[in-house]
Amino acid sequence: MASNGKSPLAKRNILVTAGEGNTGRAILECLMEGADFKGKYASVSALVFSDDDDDLVSMGVTVLPYEKIKDSLVKEMTNAKIDTVLLIPPARKDKMRLSKVILEAAKATKAVTNLVLLSSAGCDLAERHNQPRLREFIDLEALAMQPKSLPETGDTGHSPVIVRAGFYAENLLLYTKQAQGQGQLPIPIDAKHKFSPVALGDVARVCAYILTSQGPHGIADEVRGQLIVLTGPMMVAGAELAEAASQALGTRMEFKSITESQAKKIFNSDQGEEVDETEKEYLLEYYSLVREGKTAYVSDIPFVHMFGEKPQAMPEFFKAYSSEFKPKKRRTK
Repeated sequence: MASNGKSPLAKRNILVTAGEGNTGRAILECLMEGADFKGKYASVSALVFSDDDDDLVSMGVTVLPYEKIKDSLVKEMTNAKIDTVLLIPPARKDKMRLSKVILEAAKATKAVTNLVLLSSAGCDLAERHNQPRLREFIDLEALAMQPKSLPETGDTGHSPVIVRAGFYAENLLLYTKQAQGQGQLPIPIDAKHKFSPVALGDVARVCAYILTSQGPHGIADEVRGQLIVLTGPMMVAGAELAEAASQALGTRMEFKSITESQAKKIFNSDQGEEVDETEKEYLLEYYSLVREGKTAYVSDIPFVHMFGEKPQAMPEFFKAYSSEFKPKKRRTK
């Protein structure tokens, strides 16, 4: 304990990359507003790749616009006294290049002790020729872990953590038009193939927990050096997913198995206009992994260990988004 009575955590300066994305925003909200995390740091910054950052500023986050500071990134990180980085690879075609830039900048500061990478569940089971976007995360994990074994980078990456997040349940919001219009969830998987969607909010809580954890080497020893695979608490096939929605919404919802080409049409319609092309490719690859039977597992023990409760189950997810999925009643005169 420091002489001023403050925990060493109060000196922690956190940087979250791709802070303008849905995942980054959710994690930043947890850090800035969550009762379990608020105040357990000196500062929180967000490296952003777009101009859509007004709400981050209003939350109290220091925004670092990449395009404006890319030539002085090391200096900006040093001035902000960044010692903890959550690397969220941006959903862009050049995410590998940008991730390398961020990791090189972290090494150059020789001050980023805590390095957390948000990776993807299933990347280790993906085939490079069939699921290249998924397999990229294996390459990113290798890059993120590299500083640990390089003495010339000082303490960079001395406390590393990899979080492999499963399929985000919020991706199902891409099908709200069909859910509201036809009472259907059209997904490019077959009836018997299972996966375990995880709520974005639960992934955000886990990341915030890790970033604000405390140990003798930086991040707490219970998570330091861990490869954490995080899914939802239940495996569901298409019909079971629809049944969970039916129970939560109080109305009949059906699963519809569609082809990959039909899924592409949905993604390329106005429903998917806010989704980056690389993210669409990633989603299609994850669905192909489901069809190959490689996602039929649950990994929620890390969440239970951290919070003493199960992560959000699918019925709870559909209840939370009932206004988005519930079929609209037709108006009659």
